[in-house]
Amino acid sequence: MIKMRTQGYSLTSLCTYVGISRQAYYKQISKQDEKEQLYQELEQVVITNRSVKSRAGLRCIYYKENLSTLLGVNQFEQQMSVLGYALKPYRSRFKTTDSRGHHYKFNNLISGLNLQRENHVIVGDITYYQNAGKLYYIFQFRDYYTMEIKGLLGSLTMEGINAEKCLRQVFNYNGQRKYDYKLILHTDKGAQYRSYKFQHMLRQAQIQPSHADNCFENGLSERTNGILKNEYLVDYDIQSVSQLNSVLKEIKYQINEQWPSKVLGYKTPKQFAKWTRELKEADRPIRTVKTVK
Repeated sequence: MIKMRTQGYSLTSLCTYVGISRQAYYKQISKQDEKEQLYQELEQVVITNRSVKSRAGLRCIYYKENLSTLLGVNQFEQQMSVLGYALKPYRSRFKTTDSRGHHYKFNNLISGLNLQRENHVIVGDITYYQNAGKLYYIFQFRDYYTMEIKGLLGSLTMEGINAEKCLRQVFNYNGQRKYDYKLILHTDKGAQYRSYKFQHMLRQAQIQPSHADNCFENGLSERTNGILKNEYLVDYDIQSVSQLNSVLKEIKYQINEQWPSKVLGYKTPKQFAKWTRELKEADRPIRTVKTVK
């Protein structure tokens, strides 16, 4: 109708032709203006969140900011995508695993396992991070059930001592050092995890070791590596290993306590952990570790 009005048709004739009143026409215009105003405000919400985390997903922003009272999630994603805020995929690969040697190799104990509690399976891996001509390595351990990152450490080397330090972070996070063999620690077959000292730590803590035969059998850790580098560290200009660890501490807080996760029903990992602790184990949601064929 607006286009036809620019062509010289009167509002009265147009309303008669379409079969609506002038009041209904102005109401429709007002409603459209309100929508445009809402989309502008939502765009600012996206911009604000992206200023903190440039790779923040639209759906995560929607649930983080509790926007369900304003519009549906699909409409939000559609409108923000039209405005150019859809994320482009990322991809990178760098070898950080040395599985040579035959000492301390274990079977995959977690494939197809049903989980209903925290500290049942913790997965870990190492990834690289490169900035300003310097190469760093990041060690991480994550609870498969609650999705909490419990250990996160940056280093200039891939030495096994860093895996040990990262495991101590897990103990400190949990406030627990003995697990009565009820906790499985799942990693790849990297030399860091098969060292005598690391395996001694696991025996002392009564933790069962589990090894993946390939990257697909440690999928959560692989995804976590990508998230750390491509959704968080991309926003920083790291110049030293001390700065890296300071930033990783902040990232760990953001992942665990600020950003909701789709797989946790858009609760943060901390919220999900607290919620499940208040339920009887039989009433808790089940998370199943994917079987790779």
